[in-house]
Amino acid sequence: MKKFFNPKTIIFTLLIILLLFFTPKLIGLLMLLFASFVLAAALNPFVNKIDERLKNRSLSSTIVVLTSIVTVFALILPIFVMCYKETVLFISIMPQKAAALYKFVTHSKLYGHTIADLIPMDNIMNASSHIAQNVLNQSLNITMAAVQMIFVTLALTMFIYYILVDKQYLRDKFIEFFPPDLKEKASSILYNITSRVGNYVRAQVVSMITVGVMVTFAVGILGIEYPILLGLISGIMDIIPILGPTISIAVIVVIALPLGIIKVILAIILFLAVQQISNYVIRPFLFGKFMKLHPITILVALFVAEEFLGVWGVILSPAIAATLCVLVDELYLNPMNAKETGKAIEEQK
Repeated sequence: MKKFFNPKTIIFTLLIILLLFFTPKLIGLLMLLFASFVLAAALNPFVNKIDERLKNRSLSSTIVVLTSIVTVFALILPIFVMCYKETVLFISIMPQKAAALYKFVTHSKLYGHTIADLIPMDNIMNASSHIAQNVLNQSLNITMAAVQMIFVTLALTMFIYYILVDKQYLRDKFIEFFPPDLKEKASSILYNITSRVGNYVRAQVVSMITVGVMVTFAVGILGIEYPILLGLISGIMDIIPILGPTISIAVIVVIALPLGIIKVILAIILFLAVQQISNYVIRPFLFGKFMKLHPITILVALFVAEEFLGVWGVILSPAIAATLCVLVDELYLNPMNAKETGKAIEEQK
């Protein structure tokens, strides 16, 4: 009993209890750290290759991180430019639309009376003030969300950078938490998890590029405007299962509406065909090859992670599934199967 009830064991148990207690409150931070680890694992091979030539881990990490940031901005910037242009156009024509609406209300007659006589203008003014207040509140919420997104992006970038730079130091510190007889096992598990989650990012990037290219060609064939932009949006949204494709098809339908209902229906059919090819051919092949995960495992992880972790869980569900599968394999299945194989060999002898 003394072996188990010693100061170290008691302190360790209390720390575990505190960790379990505070985990729900720190879920956002934990997901941010896990996302940083996943992205760092994907970028690490590139850092290693550059480091072989430069012999400077910090400089190599800086080059890779900055290149990644520039690439992401190069992909996302066209969407923001497009949204900005559309917003400016809407604001510029809004006074004309408001004047036309006012003229319609004050001059149009119904049974000898103007619409302004039939509709209490005071109620409309009151309602307008409430609408304006709601718009103002939503604008503040959007502004705060944008500021929070910038902060999270900066924090994510810094975490990734330091994980890449201090990879060996962090690994050694992690291994120190295990007793001597388990250090080698812990190192093997950490290596396998890093490989799996890094492969997840690479598989996801290839999947996004493939979907983007297919949507670009499909939209271009139908003669819908902005094919490259729509393909870019579809590729980026592909990172969010279920919700992402829904947003993409909604944007495509809105842009295709002026071309007629036939083009809209054809656009929906082609987009659904692209999604079917992606879901049943491309993604199973990529995630099966890069991560060695069955599609059912990924789907189960998606729904469970969405229930408990929200948007972070949806995006990171394949990486979470890969991590759990490695832990189950290394801590349970492999030792159990090794014992059974050993017993079978002994019985044969």
